[in-house]
Amino acid sequence: MKISSTILAVAVGLNCAAAMAQQQQSPPPDLGLHEIADSDMDRYIAKSNGVVGLLNASLRGKESWNRYLSWVDVKRGPTGKERIIYGLYSVGSSAKDAIEKARKAAGDKPAIPALDDATRQLASAFEALIPILNEAEAYYDRKDYLSDNMAGGKALHEKMVPAVTAFLAARATTDALQEQFKDMLDREQLAKIEKAEGRSVRWQVRNTMTLAKKAVDLMPSNPKGGADLQQFDAALATLGNAVRDFDTAVRESGKSTSIDSYPRDILGKLREMRDNIAKGRADNMTYSMDYNGVIQRYNMMVTLSNAFH
Repeated sequence: MKISSTILAVAVGLNCAAAMAQQQQSPPPDLGLHEIADSDMDRYIAKSNGVVGLLNASLRGKESWNRYLSWVDVKRGPTGKERIIYGLYSVGSSAKDAIEKARKAAGDKPAIPALDDATRQLASAFEALIPILNEAEAYYDRKDYLSDNMAGGKALHEKMVPAVTAFLAARATTDALQEQFKDMLDREQLAKIEKAEGRSVRWQVRNTMTLAKKAVDLMPSNPKGGADLQQFDAALATLGNAVRDFDTAVRESGKSTSIDSYPRDILGKLREMRDNIAKGRADNMTYSMDYNGVIQRYNMMVTLSNAFH
């Protein structure tokens, strides 16, 4: 997501846009972790859960900003003359708990310096952004802009742009590092389970999780083009087979898992989104909500699945 300059603070806005452009061109950060000892697996999983919880909670911040972008010209800021003024979304009190847990996870051993530092930065950036978003949500809900000629909205815009820029940059770095970390955990767990149990229900859970992640990673962020749909289609086909195998294994075992319906739900939504793209029915706002909803659902599945390890 690009953040352009604002007419209220041109220098700050230009710096924001330049920073985001530089971030998008930079190579992904290096996790700096090359092996996971069996004795540390549970502690690494606990650390991963803390990071995923923060990423999941902070999606609300992205959704709120996307809502704002749907009606505001960020270069100009809100004027009060927009055809429709949607406002934005508030962030609930549960985010505080996610921030605290993530900070604890970042301080727990074994240390992963790159991920721990990024997690702390995201926690601080999200914590700083939340009151601004909540103040803005209340301002637009009260329609104060009708009585102050959008003076409050312009002041909030000036605060929001640098806060969102810092938040999005921190979230992108944390997300990239967490993806590397989760890939390592998945590979280690899958190999360990297959060696001990063969392709058991636990193996099916871990395999489905791994393939779901690949499909979600390849999910187009823009319904109007620019994504590699061939790779996405291949990932969906592979995930579809895995989810059927997972459902069969769970059904035949006679037992439930912590994520029973999640793989089906995610697969179904991804297929629906792909079908809407193919038929040209995907409008930007609805697609953005679906996109963030899939990520949130996937992150919740990750958290729940770790209880089944």
